[in-house]
Amino acid sequence: MKTRALTLSAVALLAAGCGTQTAANTAVHHASTKPGARRADQPATQPVKVIAVASTAGPTRCTVSQLSLRLGQAGHAAGSTYQPIVFTNAGTTACTLRGYPGVSYVAPKTGAQVGAAASRDSAVTVRTITLAAGGHAAALLQLVNYLNYPASSCSAKTVSGLRVYPPGSTAAAYVAFAHNRKACSTTVRQLSVRAVVKGRTGQ
Repeated sequence: MKTRALTLSAVALLAAGCGTQTAANTAVHHASTKPGARRADQPATQPVKVIAVASTAGPTRCTVSQLSLRLGQAGHAAGSTYQPIVFTNAGTTACTLRGYPGVSYVAPKTGAQVGAAASRDSAVTVRTITLAAGGHAAALLQLVNYLNYPASSCSAKTVSGLRVYPPGSTAAAYVAFAHNRKACSTTVRQLSVRAVVKGRTGQ
């Protein structure tokens, strides 16, 4: 009887020991599988390298706010005046101009357009002109004398200057004449403009 009691005690102790071992293994397993934990047989995560890429963007198109506009030296031939519209980069960074400006006469006080807008003269090749700060470009404008047209097809009105849209722009600048003059208020072809080129002459 005593021998049987000792045997049962030994079995009980062995079972308790196995239970403790199992619980310990289970605790270790749970600890090693926590979110974000790395197992011993897993490689360490490599840091991600961020490579900076240099910007290759060039100068942007010149806007009205960056430009100063004026009329250059005038020349006269065959009933017309030829005068460059000079664009100066008044900003601090380079910008570009390409193509033809939009040009029309405007009335004094009201600023209303008088006559048709300038047609395009393809005498020079269209190129992209880069203006450094303080740089110049010009578009040569032909202004036909209103007296070249019959009064019936001209209907002359007083004009005080030009409304000029830089190439590609939807905003315009006003360029005043030194003195008011006359221009046709109809659709006759009295203004013609070339594409912008480098310099102040438009040629």
